[in-house]
Amino acid sequence: ADLFIPHKGLHGAQSGDKVYVVPVKGTADEGKVVAVIERGKRQLVGEYTSDRAGHGFVVPDDESYFSDVFIPTAGRGGAKNKDKVIVNIYDWDSGKNPVGEITEILGRANTIKGDTLAIIRDHGFYENFSIEALYDAERINKPVDMKEIAKRTDYRDLLTITIDGADAKDFDDAITVESRGDGFVLYVHIADVAHYIKQDGILDTEALKRATSVYLPNMVLPMLPEAVSNGVCSLQENLDRLTLSCVMEIDKTGKVTGNKIVESVIRSNHRMTYDDVQKILDGDKKLIEKYADVYDMIVCARDLERILNAKRRNRGSINFISEEPKFTIKDGKVLDVAPYPYYESNLIIEEFMLLANETVAEFMYHTELPFVYRVHEAPNKEKVLEFKKFVSSFNYNFVVHQSMHASEYQKLLDDIKGTAEERIISKVMLRSMQKAKYTTGNAGHFGLALEYYCHFTSPIRRYPDLTIHRVIKKMLAGQLSGAEITKTLIRCEKAAAISSEREIAAECAERDGDDYFKMLYMADKSGEVYDGIISGVTGFGVFVQLQNTVEGFISLDKLPAGKYKFDEGRFTLSSGKHVYSLGDKIKIKVDGISREIRRVNFSVYEEKARRQ
Repeated sequence: ADLFIPHKGLHGAQSGDKVYVVPVKGTADEGKVVAVIERGKRQLVGEYTSDRAGHGFVVPDDESYFSDVFIPTAGRGGAKNKDKVIVNIYDWDSGKNPVGEITEILGRANTIKGDTLAIIRDHGFYENFSIEALYDAERINKPVDMKEIAKRTDYRDLLTITIDGADAKDFDDAITVESRGDGFVLYVHIADVAHYIKQDGILDTEALKRATSVYLPNMVLPMLPEAVSNGVCSLQENLDRLTLSCVMEIDKTGKVTGNKIVESVIRSNHRMTYDDVQKILDGDKKLIEKYADVYDMIVCARDLERILNAKRRNRGSINFISEEPKFTIKDGKVLDVAPYPYYESNLIIEEFMLLANETVAEFMYHTELPFVYRVHEAPNKEKVLEFKKFVSSFNYNFVVHQSMHASEYQKLLDDIKGTAEERIISKVMLRSMQKAKYTTGNAGHFGLALEYYCHFTSPIRRYPDLTIHRVIKKMLAGQLSGAEITKTLIRCEKAAAISSEREIAAECAERDGDDYFKMLYMADKSGEVYDGIISGVTGFGVFVQLQNTVEGFISLDKLPAGKYKFDEGRFTLSSGKHVYSLGDKIKIKVDGISREIRRVNFSVYEEKARRQ
């Protein structure tokens, strides 16, 4: 069981340290640290400051790190007051504070550059590649070798399109859809990154270190240099590009009746956007005329998507609400924040990629060769019961079985669709589930209600995809046997472990980046009034989410006067006169921002106060 360690019981331990602890006699769950076995954090991001006596300190951005870091004069590295810096800690025991030296100055605090780089570094990511990696990327960024084309299945005469966001530059998937007999043939073409990025080479080492691309509102941190991600591997319009193609024959019920995976070459006919494809589906005559050569295929793709989506819903796959924000930034100023638009055109690509991932995973499972699966385990019983209790407070019935199935969750989502509490219940539902991860053992995907699943479709921006492309290419070449199987398994296990860890770090970095830019957007909104919904309840206040996805905090002193009691089981904070519950609608006033913790501050808007 967990032990609570009060500050007096830390004895020099910090967040992330591995420690020996002993229970404190006479308490139920209190402990104290008796020794630090291993220091967890040796590098921190923070703000450099010096006092009047000239003593230098770095105040960590990580609130869970309790101590400022003392910086001797020789270790300041030219840092000035209010600089965002990286500090390496080398001494924890000499004095009251840990001691460190500044290794990098990121920029000025309270500037977009300094604050954004601080977020990136805090989660272990870097915006630059080594000179050697950049050189290697430029070396391979050249037209496709005709000798290589001759070895591959040639799909350049197929009508092929990419569909992505308007601001996308790295196109790693393209599609071809044909109506054939009593069904369809779907080609999902994926950039053959593994052809260019050699195992254990400079670019591969850099890619594994990152394991994923990271998307912040003002920048992208690609897994591979732009000469690769936006160049030779990007499936650009009217250019020959090397791909791995998953070709699926699908009947009218959405069942895959035949499939094959081949090394191929394609030439995309059009680089299309979700907006334009949706307008075509909605009957935009000008766009239909502009894309007349692929209009029938787009309609066919829509028809197939609807069949696949219905099949997925029928098997109980969970459809969560997308909470992704869209930022409009110009000249360093955040002009707007709004929920990211989601169209049926997005669903076309989503359904096709899901099917390709499932098809490849099932095919590779039966080969019994090493592989990297995307696994999502069923939620644990305790979390399920907690979620049921939460849902019951909204008067919804959530059925709990000994063996849970995703369909129970989807049934609840259908019940709450369009209600005020839909967003909140969806968020709590997601938190109640296990985190998906990468493993070399197949255990199915609970959320998608699938027995087999992997990530095959994004090798430009995800390392697991690149790893399994290598496995597939070796298999197709007949090179997976004997000692090579053992080597491949070890590489798959390493890729799975690192990718699962870095995926979490990337999600945290992206969330912190979103929070930062939402805070900047609200910085000049003090005094403005908004409608919101209570998205979190704690003993020290409530969180409120606005329609534009911005979340802010109302502290206890900003609630109407009263003695408040927090009921953790019912998710309520109440006084004798006022009750604040998760999911309640509420009108708030913006009080300002707390820049150092990237938080927007609200207070309860009272109509009476305004009339006075």
